[in-house]
Amino acid sequence: MTSPTAIDGLYVHVPFCAGKCDYCAFYSVPYRPEFAAEYLAALEKEFLHASSLHPGLAAARTVYFGGGTPTILALPQIESLLEMSRGRLDFPRVDEWTVEANPGTVDGPKLKALRAGGANRISLGAQFFDDAVLASLGRRHNVADIRQARREIGKAGFENWGLDLIACIPGVDLALWKRTVRAAVALEPRHVSVYALTEEEGTKLQARIVSHAVRPLDDDAQLAMLRAAEETLESAGYRRYEISNYAKPGFECQHNVACWRGRNYVGLGCAAASRVGNRRWTNKPDVDAYLASLNADSLQVPRDEEILTPELDATERIVFGLRMAEGVDLDLIVSEAKLRDAGTIERWRREFARLGSEGLLRRTGDRWSLTPRGRELADHVAVELMI
Repeated sequence: MTSPTAIDGLYVHVPFCAGKCDYCAFYSVPYRPEFAAEYLAALEKEFLHASSLHPGLAAARTVYFGGGTPTILALPQIESLLEMSRGRLDFPRVDEWTVEANPGTVDGPKLKALRAGGANRISLGAQFFDDAVLASLGRRHNVADIRQARREIGKAGFENWGLDLIACIPGVDLALWKRTVRAAVALEPRHVSVYALTEEEGTKLQARIVSHAVRPLDDDAQLAMLRAAEETLESAGYRRYEISNYAKPGFECQHNVACWRGRNYVGLGCAAASRVGNRRWTNKPDVDAYLASLNADSLQVPRDEEILTPELDATERIVFGLRMAEGVDLDLIVSEAKLRDAGTIERWRREFARLGSEGLLRRTGDRWSLTPRGRELADHVAVELMI
């Protein structure tokens, strides 16, 4: 009898939120208590089915509740979600259990319930420390809400918590951005994510850009903001362990690191992605279809699925691995992806050497990593290495 496939992580998608932010293209639906209750009942059915298909899921080392806004759920619904998860996990094996939260949707009772139920990490979507900028993004909280959430996170006993920030916002100058980064550091999070604002299809932000109501920052201004964030965060003791992520030593997001390294994870809920072995699938971003399939007890959640070839698997491990400060070991990736195409392997060796000679990659022992200039041109490097 073969042992079950090892599953490193569990991701649970909670698609509910108070409303779309102007820049957001992630799938979400407005929160309604009765609709959320129906969704959680369907989620439990999918969880049960996934546990039978993937016995290794019980031994997952990381759990991640994302969204949407998981903390928009009512307290009894949060407790129900925690109970169904703990009931199907070998709980003592879980090292990291993250819950995404937005200021204004978390309070003391919810945070205490999360901590008591097993969660040990909070990722708080602060985004910016200026009320006018937050309003321009369509956020539904203010700076006072961020600070209140931080106080409640501490009172609930969460030592491991992080903040998300958005850089490169039209109309924001470098001085205001620096004040936001310093304000974030002052709250002493263990982890800070810094994402450059991007124009996503179908968003209100894109409509404003197309109509010339706002003008995106030019490349030089964007690079200046990202450099300023790096300087401030690293001087405060945060290490840039991935292009968009900084952490105090030992507080890197284990769930995301495992995904970037190509480990196995199972996603539950509409729009959730999974990867087990050479199979990858994503549930359709359609909550009505998701509910219909599970309410009919068919357990055939509508989804898109693909088989990863060794070439595609290796390519993704290289591209995502180079985003991390640790870089990649090409020989190890070739082995993990079971790649046998000597021509592809040799082409990568030549490309790594060329990018190294151009100052975009550097080699330390068996590992290649991005140089500071390479991080600024990471998308270009990725394109050069894709097959």
